[in-house]
Amino acid sequence: MGRNWEWSYTQGRIKRVKAEVAARLSGEPFDANQIPLHSYDGTMQSRFRRGWQSVCETDIQCRLNGHNTYQQVRQRLAETFGERHE
Repeated sequence: MGRNWEWSYTQGRIKRVKAEVAARLSGEPFDANQIPLHSYDGTMQSRFRRGWQSVCETDIQCRLNGHNTYQQVRQRLAETFGERHE
């Protein structure tokens, strides 16, 4: 069952990133607290929810800006907000 749990967690991350990126590109609001139903099995839904909630701003920026590494995203965010990395 561990593989299915990991799959549900990964699906939560994938679906959240896709949904949030689509909302930002279309200019629509996005509510991260509206977690979709993934499974009627409580454990599988719980793992999906954990994956959904594990997505952070860096994950979204990475997808939006086409960056492949967190370092590139950190640099881009620093430039956006006027912070310096040395």
